[in-house]
Amino acid sequence: MAPVAHQGKHMGELETSLGVLFKRKGKNVMTETEFILTVSFDYRWFTPKEAQMLLDVAVRRGLLTRTEEYLKPNFDIKDVEASLSFRPSKDVLSGDREEMSLFAQLIQLISEKGGLKKRDAVARVNRAQERLGVDVEVAAVVVAKDLGADVGPFLEPVRKEILAR
Repeated sequence: MAPVAHQGKHMGELETSLGVLFKRKGKNVMTETEFILTVSFDYRWFTPKEAQMLLDVAVRRGLLTRTEEYLKPNFDIKDVEASLSFRPSKDVLSGDREEMSLFAQLIQLISEKGGLKKRDAVARVNRAQERLGVDVEVAAVVVAKDLGADVGPFLEPVRKEILAR
């Protein structure tokens, strides 16, 4: 159920950081405490406070799902490739909306408009994508429009992103 937008060359530093974190641990889920300890003490990427910021940004952008017990990536970590010396910059800690992928922005819009959890919004978009046979961003626009969201501002960016592939 991995969204297509988070794969291949479109993968950003945040996704890469998360993928490396889970892959090196050899796990596909971990607790929040384990996440923070791994980021701050095992890898020494950030302070514990910054590790919490990383976690919060990743959840807010829909890259990690937070359940009562665990954190789980919402993309296929097998697609993540990074050098052994990979170390994220502090840029990944900022949660600016501009840095969010178009897909993540649409998922946020859908989850806010439909009162859905991000995971459910992604599932709905994936079903629409399969049903319509279109790019994932187009499916997200259709789902958002069906929920009554103003998708006008997304039409041109979606068109550009698809044509750039």
